[in-house]
Amino acid sequence: MKPTVNTLFAITTVLILSFTSAGITAEKDNPDPAREQRLQWWREARFGMFMHWGIYAVPAGEWKGVEKQKDLWGEWIMERAQIPVSEYEPIAKVFNPVKLNAAEWAKIIRQSGMKYLVITAKHCDGFAMFKSAASRYNIVDATPFAKDPMAELAAALPKDGLRLGFYYSHCWDWHEPDALGHDNRWDFPDRSKKQVERYLRGKSMPQVKELVNQYHPSVIWFDVPSDITRDQSAEFVNIIRSVVPDCIINDRVGNGLGDYGTPEQYIPRRAPARDFEVCMTLNGHWGFDRNDHQWKSADQVIAMLAEIAGKGGNFLLNVGPTAEGLIPEPAQKILREVGQWLEANGESIYGTQAGPLPECPWGWCTVKPGKVYLHILQWPSNCRLFVPGLKNNVRSAHLLSQPANDLKTERVGDRNWLVQIPAQAPDVRDSVLVLDVDGKPEADRTLTLDPLSSVTTRLGCWLAEIHGKGTKIKNLSLETRNNDHIQSWTNSQDWLEWSFCTPLPATYDVKIVYSATGKSVGNEFVFKIGEKEITGSVQDTGGVNNFKEITISRIAVPKTENSTISIKPKSIAGGSSLMQFHALTFCPVTDQSKK
Repeated sequence: MKPTVNTLFAITTVLILSFTSAGITAEKDNPDPAREQRLQWWREARFGMFMHWGIYAVPAGEWKGVEKQKDLWGEWIMERAQIPVSEYEPIAKVFNPVKLNAAEWAKIIRQSGMKYLVITAKHCDGFAMFKSAASRYNIVDATPFAKDPMAELAAALPKDGLRLGFYYSHCWDWHEPDALGHDNRWDFPDRSKKQVERYLRGKSMPQVKELVNQYHPSVIWFDVPSDITRDQSAEFVNIIRSVVPDCIINDRVGNGLGDYGTPEQYIPRRAPARDFEVCMTLNGHWGFDRNDHQWKSADQVIAMLAEIAGKGGNFLLNVGPTAEGLIPEPAQKILREVGQWLEANGESIYGTQAGPLPECPWGWCTVKPGKVYLHILQWPSNCRLFVPGLKNNVRSAHLLSQPANDLKTERVGDRNWLVQIPAQAPDVRDSVLVLDVDGKPEADRTLTLDPLSSVTTRLGCWLAEIHGKGTKIKNLSLETRNNDHIQSWTNSQDWLEWSFCTPLPATYDVKIVYSATGKSVGNEFVFKIGEKEITGSVQDTGGVNNFKEITISRIAVPKTENSTISIKPKSIAGGSSLMQFHALTFCPVTDQSKK
C-alpha cells in the first residue's frame, strides 16, 4: 500500500466500479446468511486499527543516508529505492523489537475505542512477521528477536475484548522471482522465467494456511490481486474458510469474492451499495517513517469516523510501529483523545447503520431502531437545526451528552423537522443529537435547501446528475477532496442537474465554487433554479488547483416540492474546459443575517 495520488485515483476508480457491479446488487437483494453472520460483529465494531509493521521500520524512510520522495517510502522503501534482495535481506539481522509489549498494544487499541486490529503478516517486501515453515525469511528464523509477535498478539487481544486480523500480500512479493503483479524487476528482469504457480503454491498459499491454522484470525485482509485468476482467488478463500469458516475476507482477494470493499485513503462521496471499510493512515505513511510528523488531528479522525459510519462503513485507521516495537507517542495521544470522544458518544457509532437522510450541511447521521443520531460538525449559530427528509414522527430530542434536557422540535412540512438547540455546541468536534422516533427511521433523500438555519447547503458535483458522455467527476485523495471537480467539460451540450425541494419560501446567497485559468477564462455558463436563469462569466482563479467561491446572486426561492437546479455551458472557447466545477452553495438569508 502506498499513499500516492496516482495510486489512490486508480484504486478509487476500481472500487467505484466494484461498488456498482451486478454482484453487489445480488449481494444486497439476496443476502447470503453465512456472510451476514460473519459480518455481524464487524458491522457492530465500526472502528479498527491497521498496523503496517515489518523490517522496513529499520530504515524508517531513509536509505544510505538519503531521504527521497517522502510520500513514496515507508513500507515501500525496497521498491522505491530499488534495493536488491541481497541488500534488503540483511535488514532482518538488526530488526529486534525488544520493546514490543502485546498487552500494552491491546490497551492502546482498546482505549482508542477500536474493536479489532489488522496487522501486516507479510507485506510486499516478502518478509513474514510470524513463524513460517513455508519460508525461513520470517521474524522468528531471520532476526535476533526470534519470537512470534503474532502469537503474542493473538494471546493478548482477546483479554481486552479485541479481535485479530492479518494483512497478507498474496500476489506482490519483491523477495520472490516468481511473484506476479508489481514484481521485482531490478533483481529479476527476465519475466519469461517467472513461474507464478510455483510462488503461489510454494509460499503464498502455504503461508495463508499457516496464518489460519496457527492463529484463527477474524479477518484476512489481502492486498492488490493484480492478474490473479478467479480459480486462484477461490483457492485462497477455500484455504481460509476450511479452517475458519466465519473469517471475514476483503475484496482484494480478487475476482469479486470478498465480503466487503476497501476504499484506500478516501471516503466515498456517496454511500456504496455494499459493506465497505475505509483504510487510512494517521500520518502520511503506512509504515513507520522517522521524518513524517504530519499527523491528522483527533478532530479530523472523529469527523471522518462520523462520516464513514453515517454512510454505513467501517474505519480502519493505520499506525506504523517503530523498529523497537513501539506505537509512536504522537499517535497514542491522538488515539486517546478519539477514545475519550467515543467513550461519551460511542452509542452513536457502534452497532449503527447508515443514516437515511439526504446529505446534510451540518454533518452526518447514523441510526438504530427508533433512534436517529445527528452528528453535528457545524453548529448553527442561530440555535436552529434543520433536519431534512425525516418522515418519522419525532417523540423527543436531546443531546447525547445531556439526556435529561429535552429540546423543542417542530415539523416543517411533511418530511422535515426543526430542533431548537443551545447557543453553544457541547463538543466543537462533533456534538451528537438524538432523535427518538416512531418506527424504523425513514427519509426522503431528495436534496433539500435549508430555509431556516444559518448553515450553508452545498450541492457538490458528486450529487449532480451529469447529462453528457464526455464530462465526468475527478476523484482526488482525502487531502484534496474539497477540490473534487468536473473535468473534461469541453462539450457545450453537457450539463449538470440537481433535483431539490424546499419546504418554505426563503432567500439565499448563491455562490459557485470552481477553478479556472488560461482559455477557460471568459467562458460563459447559465445557472438556472426553477424558472429563474442567470448568466455568469468564468473568472481567473489563479490556477486549475486554486478553487474559489464566487457569488452568483441573492435569490428568492419559493416553496417547492419538486424542482431542479442546473449549470449549463453558454460558450466554451476552443481547446478549453468550461471550468473545473466543484459545487454550488446556498446560504439562507435569515432574519438575523439581514440585520
